[in-house]
Amino acid sequence: MPQWSEQTLASFERKAKETKVAVMVTGSIEAHGDHLPLGCDLILPTFLAERIAQKTKALVLPPIPFGESWPMDVFKGTVSLRAGTLLMVYHDVMKAVFRHGFRFILALNGHGLNTPLLRQAAEEATEGTDGTVIIVDWWSDLAKSVRAQVLESPEGHAGEDETSEVLAVRPDLVDMKVAKGARVRTAFRVVSASHREELLPRGVYGEPEGATAEKGKAIMKKAEEELLLLVEQLEQGKLPITEK
Repeated sequence: MPQWSEQTLASFERKAKETKVAVMVTGSIEAHGDHLPLGCDLILPTFLAERIAQKTKALVLPPIPFGESWPMDVFKGTVSLRAGTLLMVYHDVMKAVFRHGFRFILALNGHGLNTPLLRQAAEEATEGTDGTVIIVDWWSDLAKSVRAQVLESPEGHAGEDETSEVLAVRPDLVDMKVAKGARVRTAFRVVSASHREELLPRGVYGEPEGATAEKGKAIMKKAEEELLLLVEQLEQGKLPITEK
């Protein structure tokens, strides 16, 4: 299994010659209601990255667990990094990967607020190189067709979608007995440190009551298939570009 951190110097040198792709997992540690673990945004993309490691030659970096989680920082257990800190971490990791000769970094992201920082880091890290970063927000970019088929409520945070996915991957970490939905809507974009608990009650935006492991398994299976296809394309030097 080509996990970056498990290689010796000799095995890394050998395996790095066998692939053009490195996988960089990013997530967060933050509140996801009373029924889900704090590490949802890390657990799910890490699961998919492990499947890539099992089925391809791509080298998978150790996951970066923390994200920019200011909206959830009011809840116990959340660990949030400042945007500037996270940007430097992403940038430095990407530069190091390219320095080792990889052509593609698949940034497999599990947390929405990380996305603009990954993009900015990629813009800076690819300057002066032939490297390319492909950012995949797995919950929105993958398995779209299956999500449309199996989900009975709109996607959210700790809602039906995410709860189903964790039920599929780590059911031991889910307590459906206390799963309770919430979906606060605002007419405009509201930013307020003092009203975070009102905007995201218990860290929930969605309806987890309808979640099932079967729904989650269908989503994760399709997401895995699409990721494996993407890695195959990248190994052939092809970007995921579709021309009309």
